[in-house]
Amino acid sequence: MATQYFTNENAQFQQREIFPAGTIPGAVTAVTSDTPSTSNVYGFGVSITAASCYLLAQMDPDQRTSLLRDIYGKDGINLSVGRLTVGSSDYSAELYSYDDVPFDTYLKHFSVERDEKYVIPMIKEILKIKPDLYLFSSPWSPPAWMKTGNSLCGGHMRDEFVECYANYYIKYLEAYKKHGIKISAITPQNEPETHQQGRMPACIWHPETEAKFIKILRQKLDEEGMDVKIWMWDYRFTGIDRVIWSLDTIEGLADACDAAAFHYYGGTIEQTAKLRDKYPKMELHFTEGGPRLYDHYDTDWCKWGIMISKAMRCGYQSLTGWNLMLDENGGPNIGPYFCGGLVTKHSITGDIAYSGQSIAMRHIAPYITPDSKIYPFVFDEVPNSSMFAYPKTIALTEGFLIQNGNSLVCIMINPDKDKKQIRFYANNQWWYAELLANSISTIVF
Repeated sequence: MATQYFTNENAQFQQREIFPAGTIPGAVTAVTSDTPSTSNVYGFGVSITAASCYLLAQMDPDQRTSLLRDIYGKDGINLSVGRLTVGSSDYSAELYSYDDVPFDTYLKHFSVERDEKYVIPMIKEILKIKPDLYLFSSPWSPPAWMKTGNSLCGGHMRDEFVECYANYYIKYLEAYKKHGIKISAITPQNEPETHQQGRMPACIWHPETEAKFIKILRQKLDEEGMDVKIWMWDYRFTGIDRVIWSLDTIEGLADACDAAAFHYYGGTIEQTAKLRDKYPKMELHFTEGGPRLYDHYDTDWCKWGIMISKAMRCGYQSLTGWNLMLDENGGPNIGPYFCGGLVTKHSITGDIAYSGQSIAMRHIAPYITPDSKIYPFVFDEVPNSSMFAYPKTIALTEGFLIQNGNSLVCIMINPDKDKKQIRFYANNQWWYAELLANSISTIVF
């Protein structure tokens, strides 16, 4: 016996029993390989931005606890990863670094006091619910005086301050540790090939400067006995050639770096598969991508289900969305953008609305553990629409199988406008399921 839980435009997490199948010539057939594509999965999460913490801090404490339990609790979405921003990002309520005193190379004025108002307290509340939450951090900009242009918004990182900036990062890790917050991984720079036209905290890093920083920081982390991983790049899939060039060319970088991190704003995730082939010990992490507030915000579960499935297929260890919470206008923020949060808190009514991304994660995250093994499905699906039907096309099915010891869970996503028949092999026999149009399904054995 198996139970299918599905979400489509008419229902959320509706359940029905499915049964073993005989031969069904017209059904799409799905099988898995004998070798998992991914293991040691960290799980899924979102960025706990300053904007999110600002809104959370304004909520009634009981309502906030209930919401955070639903997002991080084992009986809820069960998120297990969180991204923190080092200083302010485009989604902060205010603009600052931890040392805004010009040329304070001894970092005498370093302080995380601004974070102590609402960022650190909200992180601590989340950790009470999820004590083993895996936290990693990303800076949007070094202090302005370490860059060309002397502004947090834009400019290039200057080589002469690389070692000072490594000391700055160590101080940040130590300051958060004093607050009981363990950060397990860092990225040197969020999106190191853009200055964002000076509209938000940003900084461009030459690949050799990035590598120099990683090697210096690795040495300092080791000297301090700090068990913190370093994930390079933290930007678009299209940067894969830069990543591989750096690892191939710059001596010592591959030994100092633990992973490469990617965003989905350019290129395809399949482009990054060659990194895993060339450097099999190098982890892959999807570190940013969230719903758009005015683009199918609460119904794009197929988009995110497919993105998660592709990440698992390509061997990624984690997938982290963007903001945990924003308001109905996509605020507060510094950048003039309209991102949506995993959840939306209405600024007037206080009502909470969930995104399609949260629904996709709720279908998958509760079944993922560090011991899970992921087996992508291979579908024998061939688009059967003729040129006569053009421009209508068949959207292909996506999915994977999660093995936890002796238990199995199948994830199936049908982004097509039509219902599909699926015949798939799992638990030593063939099964039949119907995948409704624009649906994501979790099949639990």
